[in-house]
Amino acid sequence: MEVNSVLSSYQVAANNTAGANTARSNELDSSQFMQILLAQLTHQNPLEPMDNAEMMSQFSQLNSLQELRGINTSMETVSAASQTTYMTSLIGKMVKASRADGKIIEGVVEGVITDMENPQVLIGDERVDLIDVLEIKAE
Repeated sequence: MEVNSVLSSYQVAANNTAGANTARSNELDSSQFMQILLAQLTHQNPLEPMDNAEMMSQFSQLNSLQELRGINTSMETVSAASQTTYMTSLIGKMVKASRADGKIIEGVVEGVITDMENPQVLIGDERVDLIDVLEIKAE
């Protein structure tokens, strides 16, 4: 007899928790990794202990993860500095930009707002998203 899969409320909750844990698993730090490794070593089968090569592989993966996080942080810093430099180079230049309502605004950039999420240029009294700048001219 074939049984169609029906998710019980327990399985739905378990699936939701698994999804949340997957998102958090990307944020494991070294202390959490060491706790997991210690638990694994403590509860391993004494007749089949963990292979030394496997343990070294896990330590190497942890080291690689930490190095990649460091590189990512450095790249974000470089990107922010580059964006800030670019935006400040726009000060004093004539730009043409599209506003959210579809109007085209043209004027001299008087300042910039260096928010990483939403960088903006100040044209007169108006703030315009950097991504909406259509044309840049030297004044």
